[in-house]
Amino acid sequence: MALHAQPAPPAPWRVLGGALILLCGAVSIASFVKTDPSHNDFERFADLRLLFLYFGLFAGLCGVYVAAYRQRQAAPQRTLLVTCVACAILLLAGFPVGSRDVFFYAFYGKIWGFYHANPYVATIADFPSDPWQPLVQAQWRDKPALYGPLALWQSWLIHVASGAAASGAAASGAHLWAAVWLYKAAATATLALTLWVAKAILQPAARATDGPAATGLLLLAWNPLFLFECAGSAHNEITMVLLVLTALWCWREGYDNTALTVLVLSFWYKWYSFIFVPAFLIAALRRSGIRAAIRDALVCAGAAALFGVVLLAPLPGSLLPVFNALLHSGATRGIYPAELSPPLAALFWSLRASGLLATDQGLRLFHGARLALFGGALILIFVRQWRAGEPFAALSESCCLVAAAFFLLFVAILPPWHLLLVIALAVVCGREPFLLAAVVLTVLAMLSYFLTFAVATLMLCLIVGVLWLMRRLGGRGIAHESYGKIPGAG
Repeated sequence: MALHAQPAPPAPWRVLGGALILLCGAVSIASFVKTDPSHNDFERFADLRLLFLYFGLFAGLCGVYVAAYRQRQAAPQRTLLVTCVACAILLLAGFPVGSRDVFFYAFYGKIWGFYHANPYVATIADFPSDPWQPLVQAQWRDKPALYGPLALWQSWLIHVASGAAASGAAASGAHLWAAVWLYKAAATATLALTLWVAKAILQPAARATDGPAATGLLLLAWNPLFLFECAGSAHNEITMVLLVLTALWCWREGYDNTALTVLVLSFWYKWYSFIFVPAFLIAALRRSGIRAAIRDALVCAGAAALFGVVLLAPLPGSLLPVFNALLHSGATRGIYPAELSPPLAALFWSLRASGLLATDQGLRLFHGARLALFGGALILIFVRQWRAGEPFAALSESCCLVAAAFFLLFVAILPPWHLLLVIALAVVCGREPFLLAAVVLTVLAMLSYFLTFAVATLMLCLIVGVLWLMRRLGGRGIAHESYGKIPGAG
């Protein structure tokens, strides 16, 4: 009797999507278990049982995400959309227990819109009687604004939209929660735009192959780090993701000036995006020659000056503070042992074990080493881009590698949300090694809410190593096992 091939069972997308929705709902419910909003975050939970609950939920989110990645095929568009929207709505209803940066975003808007002071000059500590003070982390209260003027304009607009500028009730803090949820809604909307741009970038590659590029949108839409940090915590890093991806998309479509303008605009939102300019200039040099590269460099300089004048005009006295912030960024100079990337953690603990870190020479050695590592990585990345084949693929991969080098080798503070841009760029590259890196970084970032990045990396490597060893030994055991003949076999 002829044997007929049985159709492969459908991918369990509904099961995985349902599990993702349930876990996001559980995270949202757990965010209200602690009733004191000033201590309702991962750094200040006094109840270890609550931390273990979150760790279990986050481990479950990572498990669903890895299982979705292992399906090796694109999810149905309807399932993808419904799951993403449901998860976002559930997390929108939650309290921001991950990154609490949203509270000082709101305070910056209040400094400008209610107190009529310049956030680059005045600090949160200058308003000690303000009822919002307890919700802002103490380390940021005596520091001026950390971000570019475009981010401050966003804070001012949300402050006005929340009604705090037009009501005396602002002094009582009544409009803080309206501002927080407006930030959450804005971050969620920005995530939706980011997914749309990522889909536009991935579509040509997805049409050409049923391989890695076809699953790229899934890895962003169902990414637990993106969902938690955007809909859950309203972190403004998602705006940088949108701007940089838009610049790449415009470049691929041939709108070079628009791409560079958007890239420069991202610089005035957060300062670090200037690290991508050399990659775009190399792409211009490869595509159109030296004159085009020089012209594009002039476009960048002109757009930067124009945006600076327009955005800083309502904030007099900002030029010197902004210049000092660029030269002495706390994120690049400070050392937080619990928030170091694995390479910098290895360097830090080696210097500490040798006793050098207690001296000025040791500190200079640490900062010099991370600068040298970053500089060396940039040289290798740009040489690779110059020698690579397809120009847009080379540009997108260079941007991903530059972002990874910046956050992993140079920045001395690596909270999970800093990896949003690296992960997004890795996904839009569309090649398997980059997609795998996006998945691994997502899992590490989710685990690092409770463990340091170095410990999370070691733990993940240990788990993968044990699974590989068990599979290898198990395979050998079956291969060497002596079985009798199966009854009825020919």
